[in-house]
Amino acid sequence: MINMNTEQAYSVIAGILSAHFEPNEVFDRLELMVEIGDGATRRQVWKHFNGVSSQPIGKRLPLQAGADLRRAVFFLRDNLLETTNEQIWGLVFTLYPDSSFNIDYTYEKSDWLKCGE
Repeated sequence: MINMNTEQAYSVIAGILSAHFEPNEVFDRLELMVEIGDGATRRQVWKHFNGVSSQPIGKRLPLQAGADLRRAVFFLRDNLLETTNEQIWGLVFTLYPDSSFNIDYTYEKSDWLKCGE
C-alpha cells in the first residue's frame, strides 16, 4: 500500500466527492457519508442546494476512484485508532464551494455493519 498522510486522504476524499457531480454544478455543500467495515465500505453522496438535497444521477466513477476512496478512508480509520485509540465506524465529509471542508466521525456501528454479528 502506498504511504498516505491525513492531508492526502482529505484531498482524495474531496476529489472523489466532487467527481460525482458536473464541474460547474452549483451547491451549498456536498456530503459523502461512508460506513467502514473490516474490509468494505458503503457510501452515499448528497448535494445540498437552496434547501434541496439530491443524489447524483447516472454518473459512474472509475473503479480506481472507489479503490482510492477506500484506501483514504481506511487510512483515516487506522490513523485515528493509532493516534487516539478510538475506533471509527464511519465518517461524514462535507465540502463547501470555497473548498473548505468538515469531517465528522461516527464511533458506533451502523445497522449495516451489525448484520454480520
